[in-house]
Amino acid sequence: MSMSRTTALRVPIVLTMALLLPGSVLAQSEAPASGEGVEIAFFAPLANTYVAATIEGIESVTEPAGATVTMFDTGFDATLEFSQIQDAVAQERFDAFIIIPLDPVSLVPAVEEAIAAGIKVVNTDLALGPDLTTSQPQVEGQAGSVLTAGVVRADNITQVLLQACEAIDPCRVGWIAGVATIDFELKIKERLDQIVAEDPSIELVVYRDGGGYVADAANGIAQDILAANPDLDVLATSGDQMTFGAQLAAEDAGLVPGEDILLIGGGGSCPAVEAVAAGRWFGTTLDVPRTEGEYGAQIALDAVSGAVTEPVGRDAQQESGFPLVLTADTIADFECQWEG
Repeated sequence: MSMSRTTALRVPIVLTMALLLPGSVLAQSEAPASGEGVEIAFFAPLANTYVAATIEGIESVTEPAGATVTMFDTGFDATLEFSQIQDAVAQERFDAFIIIPLDPVSLVPAVEEAIAAGIKVVNTDLALGPDLTTSQPQVEGQAGSVLTAGVVRADNITQVLLQACEAIDPCRVGWIAGVATIDFELKIKERLDQIVAEDPSIELVVYRDGGGYVADAANGIAQDILAANPDLDVLATSGDQMTFGAQLAAEDAGLVPGEDILLIGGGGSCPAVEAVAAGRWFGTTLDVPRTEGEYGAQIALDAVSGAVTEPVGRDAQQESGFPLVLTADTIADFECQWEG
């Protein structure tokens, strides 16, 4: 997930979106079953371009079906998200929850309360449960899960790093995490440590948390990194928005991105695709947040209607058919879904 930090709000915000997006997954199939009167709560950091694409996907399914979606802004505060879920259960108005979990384990008790109250629960983008190797639902009674496993996402982005360092020896690397405690970020750090231990030609010179999935925060961190380490070969982040901040910092330091330093992002945003195609960035990774929203909303409606009674697990990235690692060699036919 590539997301930006926002002020946490307890007040739910009701949003409405456009009609079914052309070329979306469900636009190419049968219209969704009626969801007239169905009430869905969505919990996520709302002030975020990645999440905005997920909302587009959700609304593209729920609006034609006649369902209503209420948005709860969690910021990047897992404690707030926990309390918001409990509050929404207590309201006794919602038929389904769609959640981007900010902590895979600590949120489980709140979700179990929702399930016990008869609410259908779907998580998207991030894991809900301790196993970061699976896309399948992990909480008993859960309706569905739509995500690429954290370990797979970590492997994808570190594969981009390995390709970037292939012809560089030694390869000096700087890395900026968005929120280091999020599931795939934990796995990225594990994988980086493993790579460094196994390959003496790759040196992780600096690893910094706090990029917050926004350009401004990452720009300041990148400035500090480059001031202390002007001879870095690769500067990577776990989110495309942050890599744009890193690019500005590199340019301000007199470096030419793509020549003097190789930049890596994560998430496959539309601006990142253009940057990779133009040679300013070495690569990024695949994410399809709009499709995740579509799948998540459809699972929720199907569970509420009784059309589906067994837990559903889907990996939208794998199902997209696009390359999971996006470089100049693989990016030509990729169709981006969100603005970084």
